[in-house]
Amino acid sequence: MTQTILIPVNGSEHSLRAIDWLIAQTRHWKDAPVVHVLAVQPSLHGDISRFVSKAQLQEFHRAEGDKQLAAALTRLSEAGVEAEAHVRVGEAAQVIQDFATETHCDQIIIGTRGHSGLAGMLMGSVATKLAHLSTLPVTLVR
Repeated sequence: MTQTILIPVNGSEHSLRAIDWLIAQTRHWKDAPVVHVLAVQPSLHGDISRFVSKAQLQEFHRAEGDKQLAAALTRLSEAGVEAEAHVRVGEAAQVIQDFATETHCDQIIIGTRGHSGLAGMLMGSVATKLAHLSTLPVTLVR
């Protein structure tokens, strides 16, 4: 059975570790997974409609998302793993969960931030929220 996997990325080294982990895992799988790579852009607050059009705002979010997706898509392509790229706008953990539900994902793989100190600081805030929010298996990659 083909797995559908979602990997949220933000352009950081931590999110690229999740990409590398997936690439390593796919070498052991019989069937290639369906891979969705998602960049979530934060909503801009306040009334900015006086300064920029809706089309300009959409283009801004798309361009920023594409920057975040670039390295992940390159690594996947070089490893022979096909992936679909997506950019969404909103609160990251909720957008990731909603996207995973909409696209019938079987699993979410997300990078975490490794900090020393308090236990609550071991994971990034988005990964932490997603681990509590998601109804799907979430693989956290350090």
